[in-house]
Amino acid sequence: MKKMYANLMLVSVTIIWGGGFIATAEALDSVSPFYVMMIRFMGASILPIMISFPKLKRLNRKDIKHGIIAGVFLFFAFAFQTFGLQYSTPSKNAFLTATNVVFVPYLLWLLWKRKPNRKEIIASIVCLFGIALLTLKKEAMMLTYGDLLSLICALFFALHIIALERYSAHIDAIAMTAMQMLTAGILSTICALCFEAPPASWNASAIGNIAYLIFVSTLLAYLIQTYAQKFTTANTASLILSMEALFASIFSFLILHEVMSVQMIIGAVFIFASILYIEYQPKKTIKKQQI
Repeated sequence: MKKMYANLMLVSVTIIWGGGFIATAEALDSVSPFYVMMIRFMGASILPIMISFPKLKRLNRKDIKHGIIAGVFLFFAFAFQTFGLQYSTPSKNAFLTATNVVFVPYLLWLLWKRKPNRKEIIASIVCLFGIALLTLKKEAMMLTYGDLLSLICALFFALHIIALERYSAHIDAIAMTAMQMLTAGILSTICALCFEAPPASWNASAIGNIAYLIFVSTLLAYLIQTYAQKFTTANTASLILSMEALFASIFSFLILHEVMSVQMIIGAVFIFASILYIEYQPKKTIKKQQI
């Protein structure tokens, strides 16, 4: 598959997650955080396990370890994001979560000596500036305890993106998704049973939102992401996936009738510009690569 098509698939993931942001917020009105995570990850693991069970049985220990590592990163990312949201504002949480675009190139440098080039550094800074314009308000500049948790969440999302780049190329996408979902689901179940009370009641809205989180925002989105990252880089993936904040704002405008300011529109332009910049290759460069 061409990298362009893989990147378009990642864009579809951000659209799904943009709607998932609203579904998660509404689901948390009725169900506690770890129970939401338990239900979405365990629910999302069932179908890929059933489909890929013959392939899962043939995986070696190294592949299984890689799937578990990706699932652990995913669990901690969502856990820190959820608790960060309890002590911070949604806009700051969205912004700080998206700082994984800056973490990714430097983690690749730290862990695998892959030094970021000037283009990757500029693109990540431009993208971060755009996300700040899109999500932050003037009164939200001071860091709090919740903001620290959100930054840790961003670190784990960055590690998850890198793990998929390194490990998914050698493992079937459905099998990799199954291992991620099951690992995150088991850890969420342990935390839910230990630290939270089960939901006392369910309403139709909560059931609908949970269904969206299981089948669309989790199963479909992570299956697409896992497959697409076989054909693109972690740096590009992190930039594209940061568009979740953009589509969350668009859905909030369309569905919740929130105001879309000029500042937010300018922020969206900067995010798009960063992605176009990192992907743009002059014709001379392309010809050299073909020779």
